[in-house]
Amino acid sequence: GGLGIAGMPCEVFTETGLAIKDQSPFKATFSMELANGSSGYLPTPQQHALGGYETWPARSSYLEIDAETKIRQTALKLLNQLHD
Repeated sequence: GGLGIAGMPCEVFTETGLAIKDQSPFKATFSMELANGSSGYLPTPQQHALGGYETWPARSSYLEIDAETKIRQTALKLLNQLHD
Protein backbone atom coordinates (compact mmCIF):
# COMPACT_ATOMS: atom_id res chain seq x y z
CA GLY A 1 0.00 0.00 0.00
CA GLY A 2 1.06 3.48 -0.77
CA LEU A 3 -1.00 5.29 1.86
CA GLY A 4 -0.60 5.37 5.64
CA ILE A 5 -3.01 7.14 7.98
CA ALA A 6 -2.15 7.85 11.61
CA GLY A 7 -5.20 8.80 13.68
CA MET A 8 -4.70 10.49 17.05
CA PRO A 9 -7.28 11.79 19.56
CA CYS A 10 -5.45 15.10 19.97
CA GLU A 11 -4.89 18.41 18.23
CA VAL A 12 -1.52 17.70 16.67
CA PHE A 13 1.14 20.36 16.17
CA THR A 14 2.67 20.76 12.71
CA GLU A 15 6.04 19.43 13.89
CA THR A 16 4.47 16.13 14.91
CA GLY A 17 2.54 15.66 11.68
CA LEU A 18 5.62 16.42 9.59
CA ALA A 19 7.80 14.06 11.65
CA ILE A 20 5.32 11.21 11.18
CA LYS A 21 5.09 11.94 7.46
CA ASP A 22 8.88 12.11 7.06
CA GLN A 23 9.58 8.89 9.02
CA SER A 24 6.67 6.82 7.72
CA PRO A 25 7.48 3.84 5.49
CA PHE A 26 4.51 4.68 3.25
CA LYS A 27 4.82 6.73 0.07
CA ALA A 28 2.09 9.06 1.38
CA THR A 29 1.08 9.49 5.02
CA PHE A 30 -1.62 11.60 6.63
CA SER A 31 -1.94 12.50 10.32
CA MET A 32 -5.59 12.74 11.31
CA GLU A 33 -6.26 14.70 14.49
CA LEU A 34 -9.21 14.39 16.86
CA ALA A 35 -9.80 10.79 15.72
CA ASN A 36 -12.01 8.84 18.14
CA GLY A 37 -12.11 11.54 20.78
CA SER A 38 -10.37 14.63 22.03
CA SER A 39 -7.54 14.61 24.55
CA GLY A 40 -6.63 18.24 23.96
CA TYR A 41 -3.54 19.73 22.39
CA LEU A 42 -0.45 17.58 21.76
CA PRO A 43 2.46 20.02 22.04
CA THR A 44 6.01 18.83 21.56
CA PRO A 45 8.38 18.94 24.55
CA GLN A 46 10.00 21.99 22.90
CA GLN A 47 6.64 23.78 22.78
CA HIS A 48 6.12 23.00 26.47
CA ALA A 49 9.39 24.80 27.19
CA LEU A 50 8.17 27.87 25.27
CA GLY A 51 4.79 27.91 27.03
CA GLY A 52 1.53 29.20 25.65
CA TYR A 53 -2.11 28.35 26.14
CA GLU A 54 -1.78 25.05 24.26
CA THR A 55 0.60 23.78 26.95
CA TRP A 56 -1.43 24.73 30.02
CA PRO A 57 -2.98 21.82 31.95
CA ALA A 58 -6.78 21.90 31.79
CA ARG A 59 -9.74 19.54 31.94
CA SER A 60 -9.74 19.57 28.14
CA SER A 61 -5.97 19.18 27.81
CA TYR A 62 -4.41 16.90 30.38
CA LEU A 63 -1.57 15.06 28.64
CA GLU A 64 1.89 14.77 30.17
CA ILE A 65 4.87 16.66 28.75
CA ASP A 66 6.28 13.52 27.06
CA ALA A 67 2.94 12.51 25.51
CA GLU A 68 3.86 13.78 22.03
CA THR A 69 7.03 11.70 21.95
CA LYS A 70 5.19 8.56 23.06
CA ILE A 71 2.26 9.04 20.69
CA ARG A 72 4.50 9.89 17.71
CA GLN A 73 6.74 6.87 18.33
CA THR A 74 3.73 4.57 18.71
CA ALA A 75 2.12 5.90 15.52
CA LEU A 76 5.34 5.24 13.61
CA LYS A 77 5.67 1.77 15.12
CA LEU A 78 2.13 0.91 14.01
CA LEU A 79 2.69 2.34 10.52
CA ASN A 80 5.82 0.20 10.19
CA GLN A 81 3.92 -2.91 11.30
CA LEU A 82 1.19 -2.24 8.74
CA HIS A 83 3.74 -1.69 6.00
CA ASP A 84 5.64 -4.95 6.64
